[in-house]
Amino acid sequence: MEKPINKIGIIFRIMLAVILFSLFIKVDSILQMADFLVDRGWSLLQILLVITGIRLILAGLAVVFVMPLILGEKNIKESLARYLLTDSKVLVTGILSFVLFCVLAVVLSLTFGIFKGDLADVFAFPDLKSDPDVIGWGYFLLALVPGIWEELAFRGWIQSSLLKKFTPWISVLLSALFFSLFHFSNLIHQDFTQVILGVMMAFFFGIGWGWLVFKSGSVVPVIISHYLVDSLGQIFLNVNDTNQILTSQFFLLLTLLYPVLTILLANFMYSNKE
Repeated sequence: MEKPINKIGIIFRIMLAVILFSLFIKVDSILQMADFLVDRGWSLLQILLVITGIRLILAGLAVVFVMPLILGEKNIKESLARYLLTDSKVLVTGILSFVLFCVLAVVLSLTFGIFKGDLADVFAFPDLKSDPDVIGWGYFLLALVPGIWEELAFRGWIQSSLLKKFTPWISVLLSALFFSLFHFSNLIHQDFTQVILGVMMAFFFGIGWGWLVFKSGSVVPVIISHYLVDSLGQIFLNVNDTNQILTSQFFLLLTLLYPVLTILLANFMYSNKE
């Protein structure tokens, strides 16, 4: 029987790893680099390139070196190779997970009569506007960090560490909880309501993605899904929000139903995995 002290120890290690990861990934926000560059006349595209580059480097250092050190991982290279195991089934599963997100979002938004589906949301040229700024295809840059590094951090190192001490479902739920708590770091640049919505979505999406990683044995499917949701998926998240009640119902159902579909997909694609 696992000693309680060992389980508590890994929880504290993970808490420390999450805090440090948050600091690494939010350095530019803490230093208000975007505002600094805007004041100096930089274009939004230039700012996005700089911010993305900084986040990729610092988050990468946190994931590849800092987190495994804190979590006591000795075979970093072997573990990363295992997390990034890729075959055709893994790739298809990741794409299907995103397709399920798109179909669900479209069906729900059409049902509530708030569908927009404006391709300009992710394909317009990034530009600074008074209200609002146009991120456009800049989302494809910004989504690299959460898509790659957040998944390796939470569904890679953290969930794998939890699986050594807890059952699969407990490990998935705890990794999702830490993933959601990590999103409180967005308070640096978002209002409280936005952050709470993001925290809720992160928790439930984290459950679906965590189970998909457990069943597939690879982080690659959720890297694909997470990246596409945060980039191309913005087309379906930017709905007509003139009716706040309908908008809230849309996001609530999307948040609750997408993880269920992801879990079903994982069980279907990897039905023979114990």
